[in-house]
Amino acid sequence: MAEEAKKKKHQNTGPALEQEDRTSKVASGTAPLPRLRNTPQEPGLLAGIMASETKSSWAEWGAGEAPPTPRKSRVTQDCERTFPELKSEAAGQQSIDAVDLENEEPDSDDEWQHLLETAEPVPIQLKAPLTLLCNPDFCQRIQSQLHEAGAQILKGMLEGASHILPALRVLSSLLSSCSDSVPLYSFCREAGLPGLLLSLLRHSQESNSIQQQCWYGTFLRNLMAVIQAYFACTFNLERNQTGDSLQVFQEAANLFLDLLGKFLAQPDDSEQTLRRDSLVCFTVLCEAMDGNSRTISKAFYNSLLTTQRAVLDGLLHGLTVPQLPFHTPPGAPQVSQPLREQSEDLPGAISSALAAMCVAPVGLPGCWEAKEQISRHLANQLTEDNNQLRPSLISGLQHPTLCLHLLKVLYSCCHVSERLCRLLGREPQALESLLMLVQGKVKVVDLEETTEVTLYLLSLLVLQLQDLPSGMEKLGDEIAAVFTHSHVVSLVSAAACLLGQLGQQGVTFDLQPVEWIAAATHALSAPAEVRLTPPGGCGFYDGLLVLLLQLLTQQVKGSLIRDLASSEMWTALWHRFSMALRLPEEVPTQEEELLLSSRQSPEPDWTLISPQGMAALLSLATATFTQEPQLCLSHLSQRGSILMSTLKHLLSPSFLHQLGQAPHGPEFLPVVVLSVCQILCFPFALDVDADLLVGVLADLTDSEVAAHLLQVCCHHLPLPQAELPISLLTRLALTDSISLNQFVNTVAASPRTIISFLSVALLGDQPLLTSDLLSLLAHTARVLSPSHLSFIQELLAGSDESYRPLRNLLGHPENSVRARTYGLLGHLLQHSMALRGALQSQAGLLNLLLLGLGDKDPAVRRSASFAVGNAAYQAGPLGPALASAVPGMTQLLGDPQAGIRCNAVSALGNLGPEGLGEELLQCQVPQRLLEMACGDPQPNVKEAALVALRSLRQEPCIHQVLVSLGASEKLALLSLGNQLLPHSSPRPASAKHCRKLIHLLRPTHST
Repeated sequence: MAEEAKKKKHQNTGPALEQEDRTSKVASGTAPLPRLRNTPQEPGLLAGIMASETKSSWAEWGAGEAPPTPRKSRVTQDCERTFPELKSEAAGQQSIDAVDLENEEPDSDDEWQHLLETAEPVPIQLKAPLTLLCNPDFCQRIQSQLHEAGAQILKGMLEGASHILPALRVLSSLLSSCSDSVPLYSFCREAGLPGLLLSLLRHSQESNSIQQQCWYGTFLRNLMAVIQAYFACTFNLERNQTGDSLQVFQEAANLFLDLLGKFLAQPDDSEQTLRRDSLVCFTVLCEAMDGNSRTISKAFYNSLLTTQRAVLDGLLHGLTVPQLPFHTPPGAPQVSQPLREQSEDLPGAISSALAAMCVAPVGLPGCWEAKEQISRHLANQLTEDNNQLRPSLISGLQHPTLCLHLLKVLYSCCHVSERLCRLLGREPQALESLLMLVQGKVKVVDLEETTEVTLYLLSLLVLQLQDLPSGMEKLGDEIAAVFTHSHVVSLVSAAACLLGQLGQQGVTFDLQPVEWIAAATHALSAPAEVRLTPPGGCGFYDGLLVLLLQLLTQQVKGSLIRDLASSEMWTALWHRFSMALRLPEEVPTQEEELLLSSRQSPEPDWTLISPQGMAALLSLATATFTQEPQLCLSHLSQRGSILMSTLKHLLSPSFLHQLGQAPHGPEFLPVVVLSVCQILCFPFALDVDADLLVGVLADLTDSEVAAHLLQVCCHHLPLPQAELPISLLTRLALTDSISLNQFVNTVAASPRTIISFLSVALLGDQPLLTSDLLSLLAHTARVLSPSHLSFIQELLAGSDESYRPLRNLLGHPENSVRARTYGLLGHLLQHSMALRGALQSQAGLLNLLLLGLGDKDPAVRRSASFAVGNAAYQAGPLGPALASAVPGMTQLLGDPQAGIRCNAVSALGNLGPEGLGEELLQCQVPQRLLEMACGDPQPNVKEAALVALRSLRQEPCIHQVLVSLGASEKLALLSLGNQLLPHSSPRPASAKHCRKLIHLLRPTHST
């Protein structure tokens, strides 16, 4: 009997299946799968190799009513006979629940009744699947079995079902358990997968005679299980692509969608198990598509709106019709109760498939855009007046198993449709169901996730409507209870999100600081499973951060803020933030700085904290430090503290680039930068110990914060928001020479970009920004060598060298801008021959310089006199042109401010060697200087006057005037007064100048 069965099996290899293999493109992706030759059955070929590496539960699969005669397990024996490699560990054990196909041909439906009573495929547990994949004999045996048994199935032969079931279950286990995608895909190609599977599925659906067979349901479920396992394989993902696996996957997906559309188009009273299983397979396919690139996922989901529209229409139709009871085909055996119950899961499979189509998966943004199109289509259907879809979905919100998936569908659709939000907000049944779900009045399968999605959906409604739907004003305390009492982090986060939205709408709720601090500490410390993207593309912790900011600003108390900043929550908050930023932990300082400045720094986990959440966190920190600034100092002064490391990273070019690319990143980037700058300004705004400030500066300079501040202003911030970063940059450069060099080096690295920014900023309508930049440039000119100053000259000259920028600055309406411009000129004129030449050649430029000597603002007069004095000191060819400066400078000798008088005196002294003696005499400069040397109340002015007289006396005409004025006698009295000072008193610095000048004015030194 066994030999006859074998001969018949070899003779009945059907041509229909061979033809399908030759025409299917999916089998190998590029070419028809070659038909493998039949090989003699060798039961002992691999049994010895695999006996210790595999085990199965085939005996369990045959469980059911025992047949009249005790026999060896037919499923176990059939599996062993077909695949010796998979011999069970329990080999040799006897079972009374099977038929021995080795000794008699299976031709009785009664003998297979026990097989049909098992609704779901029983997996084989393989210990070494990779060993099987690398065995060519095993692969050949699998392919041969699939071809031969498949051909028999297409002829309606029971023997084909008995042979293909073990093969299908082995395949399902291999595809599910093997993680090495390369040999697994190679095996699939050689075995003709998935083309052969889809071909069997299509042919079986086209044959009414096959569908009437008693073994059809079991065969179909096992076949769908293998297809599902194939779609779940990692080689279908682009990042794990093996050869042409991605192309084959896409082609298989299209073929499957063709079949699925036909399944869903069947009459509503037809057999439902196939539709249910195919929808489960479709859900797995959607998950695989979500993990692929934007191009692949977009093509797949777009097809559901175009060429594969039958799938989407069939799903929507399935939700709007009453579900009929399980239908048994005429003449078929009555099925068991478990199988009947499984067939009634079709609505759940439909709702799960809809959710898989439109829900945006966390951390996989490549498919979000395509899924939004699906959600928008569904939303349009849900908002049509006469469409039954919305009532069907709403009625399912209180169903134990449908509820979660329908909530996700509504959540995704409300994200893209404000009109749907308005309709739900006015739908009493919908709101009642949502409120009952929050209150735990609906029995659902997954209470935690269902509550989480409900909370997020309510948050989204409030966010979209900017108003409270009816009844939500009473939810404050109930949501607060979820926030403070739940131990599930995702629920705490979702409750915080909704509380934040309710608070913005004026809803009050009772939250004591000890409660919300403890709840926040738990939420920030415990591991979290992010299952759903919060409303508006926010991060998992965003709602919590917004709520904490609200609570802190509403309950502003010094003791509360101190308790908050010293609590475990505060520490957990910054550690969680650093984890979201993916900052390195516990690394040496130099290595940390290198990592922070690296362009290859890992991208932040936006699913945890989005740009909006970062802005909320920094606002929370700013509010805390504003009330307790010493707390800020204590954190910033700790070398390598997590707060300082985080703040420095937020200003790094790599992070700012990532932030600019993130969803809503450009909107919140300025807020993040300005908040960081505000916090870093605290040490400079307070009375800080010098050593502490040195430590803070060292930490900032090590990370090149000065350079980063300049770069962020040039590349990321609009000009009106550059004021605070430039102010911080200026303070750093004025305080620390390393920061100043970082500024200059950054300019040298990108001169065109940065000079363009500085030019616009200097000439803008922000006086504080312009003043800070002028101070920064003046300090650069004062401290650094002339080789670093060419860019300043370029800024003042302008692109056409007309010095229009300098002219505008000298005539600026703000006193501080004019004063700092003159100060900058004073430092530049010490080194820049080009600028001195411009004062001589550029019409009206020198007059603008001299105009400052008579300015009404004393700061401007002081800076202008300083600039003219340096111009005179390095005059050269400019000297004669400075004659017009003498009257204005002489006028300043009587200025009430000593600094201005001192500058004027020095400037007049510098003009003496330039051949301007006559002009000086006309303004009686020698007489005025002699009077100031003898009688000015400020010692530094006296000293400057004596030095100026020593310089001027070199002019013969001035020397004679000084002698005629009795300068020697007057100076002698001054010198005598210095000598009469007590010995313990220090001699004034002017004493030596006085003695020297007396000596020079003696007759022997006259000219």
